[in-house]
Amino acid sequence: MKSINNFFSKQSIILLLGSGVSLLAGTLIYVLFRTTSLRIFSWSELVGIRELLNKSREYSVSYIKYVPDWILFSLPDGLWIFSYICFTLYIWKGFITVNNIVWFIIVPFIAIGSEILQLFQLLPGTFDITDLLFYLIGFSLPFIIFKKSIKYKFKNQNYEQTF
Repeated sequence: MKSINNFFSKQSIILLLGSGVSLLAGTLIYVLFRTTSLRIFSWSELVGIRELLNKSREYSVSYIKYVPDWILFSLPDGLWIFSYICFTLYIWKGFITVNNIVWFIIVPFIAIGSEILQLFQLLPGTFDITDLLFYLIGFSLPFIIFKKSIKYKFKNQNYEQTF
């Protein structure tokens, strides 16, 4: 069994990098290729980087015709869910318990739930199976990648199970 110190050093750095890189990648797809009417562009104006984004878009928008739709519209959501789960694993030091499990599932549950509600036209928007797939992949992948270092501890059990 790996020591907790190993998790805090190498594993925590990997989790933070995974979280940061996937968050940045998803955001860059939005900034470089998506419409400027998205909220991120009004936020960029508030923090004073709108001009930088506009300059970056001058080069990237001409390549949009070569980028598949799933990269433009579904991949960012999967990357953001991946980022969230990695960061949550970092915060909780790789432990999943009865007390913190809600923090691991709340954001993915909202994302997946909203997509399903769109399917039944109970929420505005268009259901997309690709979006749903990327939400599920983004949620599952951190648990698969870091399965050796995640500890599941549930109070109603008298043992610690490591997957």
